[in-house]
Amino acid sequence: MTFTLARHPAVVVPRRVALAERTVLAPGFVRLRLVESSPGELAGFDAPGSGDHFRMVVALDAQGQPAGASSTYTAVAWQVEAEPRWVDLDVVLHDDQDDAVGEPAAEPRAGVARWAASAPIGAPAVIAGPKGSVLMTGRPERALLAGDDTAVPALRRYLGMLGAGTRGDLLLETRHDPRALGLEVPAGVELSILPPVPHDPGAAITAALTDRPRPLPAPDADAGADGHDVFVFVCAEQSVVAPARAMLARWGIPVEQAVVKGYWKR
Repeated sequence: MTFTLARHPAVVVPRRVALAERTVLAPGFVRLRLVESSPGELAGFDAPGSGDHFRMVVALDAQGQPAGASSTYTAVAWQVEAEPRWVDLDVVLHDDQDDAVGEPAAEPRAGVARWAASAPIGAPAVIAGPKGSVLMTGRPERALLAGDDTAVPALRRYLGMLGAGTRGDLLLETRHDPRALGLEVPAGVELSILPPVPHDPGAAITAALTDRPRPLPAPDADAGADGHDVFVFVCAEQSVVAPARAMLARWGIPVEQAVVKGYWKR
C-alpha cells in the first residue's frame, strides 16, 4: 500500500483560555487542561492532523491581549462540541531551560514552562491556531517514528492514527517509562529506548538514523505509483533535522512526504 501527505492551511483564530487542571505524568512532564474564558472562545477549534499544534502566550496586558513571546504545542485532546469546552496539551520542563511540547518559537520564551509548572488554577492565557494540518491519505507499509519527550504527544496521535496493524520502528530518546507518558505501542512496532546523551540532546537519535538502511526496497520508478511506502516522522531537538533529511535522501523519500522538524533548540 502507499500513502500521501497533504498540507491544508487554516485560519488562525486567537482564543482566550484559562488553566483548569494540571496533571504530572512524569518528573518534568505535565499535562494542562485549558478551558475557554468566556462562552464560545473554543467553538470551532480543531486539530485533525496528528502533529497539529497551536501557539500559546501567557504574558498578557491589562486588557488580556498577548504581550510577550510565545511557544507552540501539539494538541493532545480537545472537546469543543459540548460544555465545558477544553483543550489539553503536554509541557516538557527541560533542565535549566524553558521549553514546551511542540515546535520551537523563534523568539525567546516568555516563561511558558514556568507558568505550566506553577501558575494558579484560573490563570489566563491566549492560544492561536492550528495554522494548518498535515493529513495522510492511504496507509504506509512501514513507519519510522523518532522523537524525544517533546514529540510524545504527536507520537501518541500518529500511532493511534496508523492503528493496531502498523509495522515499523519507534525510536524514543527519553529517561521516562513510555507507559507513564501514555504511549501505547502496537505489537508490530519495535520500540527502542535511546538514553539521552548528557549535554547533547538529539545525539542519540542522530546516531540511530545515521547510515540506517531503508526498511523496504525503494519502489520501482517505472511503476508510476504516486504515493510512498515508508512514513517517516522525526521530531526532536533542532540538531536531528539535517541527519533525518539526509536519511530521507538516501531512502528516496521527498521531504514533503515526511514530517521532520526541530521541536526545540538548546
